[in-house]
Amino acid sequence: MKARLRTPTWFQALLLMLLLAPAVPSHADMIPMRDFIRLKNGMSEAEVLYRVGAPDHESLFLDYHHNVLHKVWYYIPAGTASNAWITEITFDHAGVVQSLERNRARH
Repeated sequence: MKARLRTPTWFQALLLMLLLAPAVPSHADMIPMRDFIRLKNGMSEAEVLYRVGAPDHESLFLDYHHNVLHKVWYYIPAGTASNAWITEITFDHAGVVQSLERNRARH
């Protein structure tokens, strides 16, 4: 007799998602100034991820054939702190930092 793999039911899949949900951060938050000054043009995406973590939002700019022209990562502050800053990091098609911008968040 051959062993048969049991497929998970929708209930088991839902339960697994609920258990793993707290493990996923919901917001990357603002990049502290001490970390922002360590970011430089020419860094790779991996270096940025290592230093400041995953972004809150990513925008991809594609050409007609869906090739990535460049991408922008956004780090958006949580809450309404008066000293909050939004950071934008622009990468070229190869994943190399081309520009770094930091703007005061308006509330």
